[in-house]
Amino acid sequence: MRYVPKAVPGVGWRIGNTEMKRWWGEPQAAYPAALLHELNGPKRPAPLMALARQPT
Repeated sequence: MRYVPKAVPGVGWRIGNTEMKRWWGEPQAAYPAALLHELNGPKRPAPLMALARQPT
């Protein structure tokens, strides 16, 4: 998996890019299962951006 979740106390969840060794996107309040599935899966721009823009 290229994108993996990491719980950060006081922040929520961050998504880490294992290839580039840095964070992807903004912190999420809830576990971002749908976003992780899209990032590690088909990489369709429209659904990916909709999921990333959802309020946390």
